[in-house]
Formats: sequence, C-alpha cells, structure tokens
Amino acid sequence: MNTITEILMIKVGMVSLGCEKNKIDAEVMLANLKNSGYELCAEPEQCDVIIVNTCTFIGPAKEEAIAEILNAAEYKNGNLKKLIVTGCMAERYKSEIMKEMPEVDAILGAKSFDKLTDAINSPGKYEYYRELDENTPEGERILTSGISSVYVKVADGCSNHCSYCVIPLVRGEFIPKTYENVINEIKTLCSGGAKEINLIAQDTTRFPDLCRVIKETCKLPTVKWVRVLYCRPEGISDELLDLMASEDKFVGYIDMPLQHASKNVLKMMNRPSDDEKLLTLIEKIRKKVPGVSLRTTFIVGFPHESEEDFETLCNFIKAAKFDNLGVFTYSREEGTKAAAMHGQIDEQVKRERADVVMTLQSRLLEEINKKHLGKTYDVLCEGEKQGQLFGRAYFQAPDVDGRVLFSANRDIVGGEFVKVKINAVDGYDLLGEAL
Repeated sequence: MNTITEILMIKVGMVSLGCEKNKIDAEVMLANLKNSGYELCAEPEQCDVIIVNTCTFIGPAKEEAIAEILNAAEYKNGNLKKLIVTGCMAERYKSEIMKEMPEVDAILGAKSFDKLTDAINSPGKYEYYRELDENTPEGERILTSGISSVYVKVADGCSNHCSYCVIPLVRGEFIPKTYENVINEIKTLCSGGAKEINLIAQDTTRFPDLCRVIKETCKLPTVKWVRVLYCRPEGISDELLDLMASEDKFVGYIDMPLQHASKNVLKMMNRPSDDEKLLTLIEKIRKKVPGVSLRTTFIVGFPHESEEDFETLCNFIKAAKFDNLGVFTYSREEGTKAAAMHGQIDEQVKRERADVVMTLQSRLLEEINKKHLGKTYDVLCEGEKQGQLFGRAYFQAPDVDGRVLFSANRDIVGGEFVKVKINAVDGYDLLGEAL
C-alpha cells in the first residue's frame, strides 16, 4: 500500500466519454481521488495514472472509447505507470479488454468506480465488478464544465428493455436515488453558484419523487431554471404538466425521446405506441403548457423499417413540429433482441434516411424559429467567442440544442442572465441584442 507521501506524488488524469450521466460519475471519481490525496493532472504526459471512463451505447461510442484507451497507452512510453478503464464499456466487455488490451492495468465495472484507489495501489492487474442490482456510488463532485448550469442524476439503470438498447445490460435495472440525496446534492451545487438544474436519468419521469424534487428546488433562491431531460412519453403525467404550467422556474421544455412513430417499428422496439397516440399526447402537452418547447430523438434504419414506416415517421415529424430534433442511425448492438432480428437495413439506406429527416427538420425549423422574432427572453450567457456572446433561452437545453448569439453594449460574463431581444434566425441559432 502506498504511504501518504507516495500518494501525494501520484498524478492522476482522466478522459471521460459519453453522456452527462457518465460525466457525473467521472466528477464523483475526481472528488474521491482528490480527497484521497492524489494530484489531479490535465497533462497526460505528466500523469502516473490515466483513467478512461468509457461509453458503449452505440457503435461509434465503442470505437471512440477504444481509440482513447490506445491513445492513453502511448504514454506508457513515458511517465505513465497505470492505465485504468471504467464505465459502461468496461462493464460490457470486461473479459475482451483484459485479454486483447494488455496495456490496461485495471478494469472497474460501471458501478465499481469507488474502488479506484484499490486499483491504483494494486501491485498487479486489478478487476472489480459490483453487481448491477446495487446502487451506483454517490458523493461529492468536482465539476468539469462550469457551475452555472449543472446536471443532477436522479436514478441509474433502466427497466424498459427497449429491444435495441444495452443500458440494462451495463447499468442494470432502474434504481432511483433517495429524495434526500438528490435534494442535498442540489443544495450543495446551488451553494456553489448553480443557477440551472438539469435533472437526468435514463428514464427521468420514472423517478418517484420527481415533482417533489422540482418543487423543493424551485424554492431555492439562487435557482433560475429547473429542467427535466429524458422523459418517457408514458411518464409525462398531468401532475408534471400542471407543475410546469404553474411554476415559473420549472421551464416549459420537454425532452421526450420517441425513437419512432410507426406502430410496427415501435412494437419491435418494445415501445408500444403509434403516431396518433403520440400526436394526441403532444397536443395535450401544448394545451396544458402554452409556449412549451419540445425536443425528441429518432432512430432510423431499425430492422424491418419499411418505406411505409419511414414515411409514417416523416409525416409525423411534419405534423408534430418539434422545436428541436435529433436522429441516430440504428446501431446493431450484440446482446440485444434487435441485433438478432432478421431484416437488418443497409448502412447506406440508414444514412440516407437520417439525412432526409434532418433536412426535413431544418426546413421546418425555419418557420418554427420565426415565432421568436421580436420577442425578449432571459438568456443564460455561456461565454464569448470571437467577439460574439452566446447563451441559451429556456427553450434550449445545454449541449444539444441551438443557441442565442447576441451583442451587448456592456460587459456580460458567463453565468449571467441577461434579457435579449431576438432579431433574426440563423439556422438552428437565434440572433439578438442584449437590452
């Protein structure tokens, strides 16, 4: 075991990949390492230990993770003594990584990152995989992307078992955090300066204390916005919508990944619904919450997706008029039910369908965004680039949606809320001037 003096000399670096939920795990790891006496280091060539916190949601994420592991291994020609792999890919491909990547010294499963110090101290190879029906480690975080807008994870895992998805395989079934832990984390973040709280999980609306957390968070004087991301359509309750309509701090924004609109495709995805039911839900949401902004994501090229299915999807998009929309080509993931299905779609056809969807959304957005012209919104300034200030209004979530680009005749800093009048539209972005 290392002595205190030896620990203080060890420099640890980290590369974290994937979603914001994964980033939160990385931030907990960083805090644990710092509290244990290790020096956090952002220069890989100076690190004694490098941790690669991986994602494995779809094919490109796996490829990125492998590339980052191999890139980190290059530093073993210099100062690097230990390479540790954590996260979802470590859970999913534990035996393959240890067998095919001899450069890796330790592997920690998706819920095992609290064993980092043991992995660092181990004289040889080290592996640890906590059972997925156990809780994910929680604790203090070292934020890696600013304090004004923060993510708070309310649960881990997923029990929906969509036929294309690996999440239950690598994160386990849905396990909610306690109300007390969630609200205490939010209060800690707010005491540090957080103004926007983004509540996330793989299935956020399944969290049993969601409305209670929102209400309590809105009472905090420093909070300006509360946002809920990753909402399953069947989990959007009247209680949630009524709260959104009545509470000013709970922003009128719903991120609702629908994945498709064809009844046939949704059934094969194990997401029973259809275009008519979904349009009825959207109409209800817009009626209950005037001015609400809707975001969704779709998967194209799912097995057996016919031209008729794809046409249903496109017609649905035209009718729904989403404020923001993303699209993925179907990724065939081993171990999932969809991977074993016949009727796999050609990769070129997948890409073509994705292009059609994004072109369609781009055309719709030209008209959708015109509704903002001449209006004034509170905008959270996120910074300045090449003399241009940029930020987000309530209808724009961090990292995934368009932005508000604006000018000002006074000094404005990142993290400040400022009123901006929208004067023009530029693709996905809005242009304006601070008042």
